[in-house]
Amino acid sequence: MIKIKGTADSMMRCIISEGMPAEELPAALGDIRLRGQRILRGAEVILDFGARKLDERLVSRILTDFVWPSEVRVVAWITYDAESQDNMKRAGFSTSEPVPATARAKLPGTAPSLVLERSLRSGQRVEHSGDVIIDGHVNDGAEVLSTGNITVLGRLNGLVHAGCEGDEGTIVIARSMEALQVRIGGRIGSLERGAQWWGKMVTVRVDDGSVLIDYWPALK
Repeated sequence: MIKIKGTADSMMRCIISEGMPAEELPAALGDIRLRGQRILRGAEVILDFGARKLDERLVSRILTDFVWPSEVRVVAWITYDAESQDNMKRAGFSTSEPVPATARAKLPGTAPSLVLERSLRSGQRVEHSGDVIIDGHVNDGAEVLSTGNITVLGRLNGLVHAGCEGDEGTIVIARSMEALQVRIGGRIGSLERGAQWWGKMVTVRVDDGSVLIDYWPALK
């Protein structure tokens, strides 16, 4: 199943169901191209594949069956599969959520928060220029990299790096802290299993050059 949604910045977001078989995807996109020729021509489009793995063959088919014939400009290829992200970047494709012009005008140098309503499995990665809120779990082997703050509303087992461009004023919030390492700016904090904060709701920040972990303020 494929859904087309408009964005606040006059872009189009094409959301491709992860459950759709890969061999059916090019034809489905081709059908959308034929039915929406006038609307699509010249439009800026975000292709959102969720956690789908993108290989060279699939990307080539999408380009030849949908992107080039419809004359759209793809501003981002969104996938949470870490290997696919790396491959797409090496090929020169953008894999980051675009910052709306309206947000840039109101808050120069910042980006809107990314709210992800899903859990991340091993091998999946989220990168965002702004705050990230994960309404789910970050499992072992998953990664979240954010230039801003990171909030995990479930279990944090994987790797998170807040302020990944060097901002040590950012924070990490986890509803259940179960990660052995947290990164903020250029600092790395370690936690041992069985520590007093293990499995608890916590905040992590940098204070005087050290990574400090403490209970969620409302729990004190």
